[in-house]
Amino acid sequence: MKLHERELVTGTEPKVYIGRRCYRDKDGVERVSWKYAAEYCVGGRRFCESLKTGDRDLAVRRAHEIVGRIVRGERGQVARRDSIAQVARAYLEMQGAKGRAPTTLTKYTHVLSEFTAWCMAHFPRPAAQFTEQNFWRWHQSMMDDGYALKTRADRSVIVKQLFKWAARVRLIPTNTLAECSVPDPPPTPQPRFSPHQTATVLNAADPHERVMFMAMAYEGLRFGEVRDLMWPAVSMPPDEPGFITVALGGSNGTTKGRRSRRIPLHPALREELEKLPRIGERVFYARASKKYPNGDHPVGERRLLLSLKRLCRRLGFPNPDQYKLHTFRHTFASMLARNQVSYKYALSFMGHRSSEILDLYYTQFDDTAVQAIKTINYPTAPPVAVAAMTGAHTAEASQR
Repeated sequence: MKLHERELVTGTEPKVYIGRRCYRDKDGVERVSWKYAAEYCVGGRRFCESLKTGDRDLAVRRAHEIVGRIVRGERGQVARRDSIAQVARAYLEMQGAKGRAPTTLTKYTHVLSEFTAWCMAHFPRPAAQFTEQNFWRWHQSMMDDGYALKTRADRSVIVKQLFKWAARVRLIPTNTLAECSVPDPPPTPQPRFSPHQTATVLNAADPHERVMFMAMAYEGLRFGEVRDLMWPAVSMPPDEPGFITVALGGSNGTTKGRRSRRIPLHPALREELEKLPRIGERVFYARASKKYPNGDHPVGERRLLLSLKRLCRRLGFPNPDQYKLHTFRHTFASMLARNQVSYKYALSFMGHRSSEILDLYYTQFDDTAVQAIKTINYPTAPPVAVAAMTGAHTAEASQR
């Protein structure tokens, strides 16, 4: 920042310079502000701060107050000139250093790049000056661009996290978005197979793919957890039910929730697993091909998904393209609810910490819901009581 008649304030350490800020107006004419501003360096970084006064003596006193704040370590009150783009880059570097999953980093990078692009066009000022009003202007721009409520909510959460972190590490004095409350979007209905559809898919599927579909339908595994399931994680001791330990399958080398879980092995799945050839350390592999004649290549998600959609079309399911590999997981959770499995077990099997997330998967089956309504039964009044009530109403009517 260029200061007009820049001068050192005597007795300040670190050294503080004051002067009037030079700027160009909208016509490009260079002008001098009537307010004084201070310029100083702390920790090898240059800071500029408006003193909000045109009186020189008061500006000098406020310059000494800045020194006092620095000496006391009150860095939160020190004004910085970091742009929103600079803060966003520092935030993404921090997230990368924490070992965030690549998919999460990709999402954060995309959202914050679009946010900073908007700020460059509509808010070309330091991040410390970004207010709640600016936040809602940005939010309104997403509405004008036709973004769905869930997309707006997801992006707003990321931006709020950015400013919360920036205030915590003193890149901005305070978190000006702390009181911004973005409404939670309603849960998006997820497709699921009915019990009959699930049985139909498993019976009609190609044997090579059927056992993978069974692992999703009977154990609630995600595709990545099926792909990365290793034989040492499958326990099938004689005369005991057995279990599967799910510890791999996420984009960061662990499960999606970074926690392993153990699920009892369903007898129908165990029967199929015992028949599988042990080609390598993995339980499931892609089909043999020219490139991989030994059939030792990991399963590809896209190819398996296309096979499922083709099967649903062949079976005549309504809107067959809506189904995904994850639909088996939705169906698994619905079956837990249908059979009144406790939340404790359901959360453990699904690998969730929060029951709110599990509620997104819990879906009522139509026949189960109908039977639930039929359980409502009001007692019928005895005939004598009904006759007495009828006579009382008749007598009351005649008196009127």
